[in-house]
Amino acid sequence: MPVPPDLPAVPPPPAARPPLSKMDQEKISDPERMKALAHPARMAVFDFLGTRRIEGADGATATEIAEVAGMTPSAMSYHLRTLAKAEFIEEAPNRGDARERVWRLRLHSFEISAEPDAPESAQIVEREMVEAFANEHQRAFERWLQARHQLDPGLKDLSTMASGRFRLKPDELLEFRTRFFALMDEYVERSNEYTEKGDEDDGTMIFRYMLRLFPNV
Repeated sequence: MPVPPDLPAVPPPPAARPPLSKMDQEKISDPERMKALAHPARMAVFDFLGTRRIEGADGATATEIAEVAGMTPSAMSYHLRTLAKAEFIEEAPNRGDARERVWRLRLHSFEISAEPDAPESAQIVEREMVEAFANEHQRAFERWLQARHQLDPGLKDLSTMASGRFRLKPDELLEFRTRFFALMDEYVERSNEYTEKGDEDDGTMIFRYMLRLFPNV
């Protein structure tokens, strides 16, 4: 069936996807790709599929995603095709029903960064995307604040909210960042192993994290 003219074309699905532990981070500097994610509905898609993946479920249908985003499946289809064209998501193997189209994240992790010599318009898009992700994380954090007193006290105690300042030389901050990401990569690898084993009763839970590290200006 031909794709309607008002919908972007979708790249063909890959034959197979490597394990999460073998997927590298991708740098995204193309302003058009950045713009593809700059929409609340598409941010919701990305967040939902990211959670589905770490839960061990390889993707979701347009109907399932639309329900979470509060949209109709037909309206969601346009956003899914836009994300697929920009190579943020891809079609996953169906679940036994050939009429069912399942979508999953194509990327394991990515960094949004305009090139140093990029025009101001690209730098504006970069800033908007960083702000969009920060806002999405803030909304998740606010949901946690609302629900924390209804959850297990042990989980509440595990949650950490910290703010402070460093007085360091740039090379010392670089050392801190390098050591921090090395530690984080160690636990990301462990998280991927749990996901790939697919044991629902292994005692794991999904936790969110975000590091904000920047000069005081």
